[in-house]
Amino acid sequence: MMNKMMKTGLLAALSLVLVVPSLTTPASAKSKVKVISTNNVASKMYHGSAGNIYSSAKLTHRKYKMSKYRYTTWTATKRAVIKKNGKKATLAYIKSGSKAGWIYKSNLRAGKAPFNKQKRLNNTYMAYLKALMPVNEHKKSMPSERSYSGLAGSIQDSWGYNSYSDDEVKVATKDKDALISAYGVFKNHFSGSQRSSLDAMEKQLDSLEPITDNLDEVSSSMSTFSQALSTAVGDLS
Repeated sequence: MMNKMMKTGLLAALSLVLVVPSLTTPASAKSKVKVISTNNVASKMYHGSAGNIYSSAKLTHRKYKMSKYRYTTWTATKRAVIKKNGKKATLAYIKSGSKAGWIYKSNLRAGKAPFNKQKRLNNTYMAYLKALMPVNEHKKSMPSERSYSGLAGSIQDSWGYNSYSDDEVKVATKDKDALISAYGVFKNHFSGSQRSSLDAMEKQLDSLEPITDNLDEVSSSMSTFSQALSTAVGDLS
């Protein structure tokens, strides 16, 4: 009787060992990725905000999350067709700088990535504060807020109403150089006739070397330039 029970238990155990693989194997095999084809394509720019970027077309290792690179422009140079879970899909090989990998083509949108306006404002704000540092303390006006409007007000107040006495040549020189540096922070924000006009005013101011006899002219040139720059910066968004 005992032997019969032991045999029954052994057979039951063996049946479980045999059954479990038969249940899991199809699922595991079905999840594997088969690369059907890979070929080069003409370079094209894309951007995206969702999906994962993988190290290979087999999708075995995720390198990046596209959500962290929504303001990055990628260039696609390869295309792959894969089969996963019984369904075909298209992948694209994309690259931006040192970063590269494979992503589902459906997660990409054609064209350059949208502009990160907040990041640009933050970078511009910090660069402007650095340019403003040499300005004389009693003339320097810090931005009232981290915005283009705040920056415009600071430019107007720091350089728009300057006047110098005969012994302030060094002060005027520092203020002049600081205004030219401040314009350097913003100049790539402008284009066309606006950029040409501001460049001309910068050139005129730069050509003036402050001396005792021309401080009024330097002051006037700074005032004109700062007013035009303030207006242009205030119009940025």
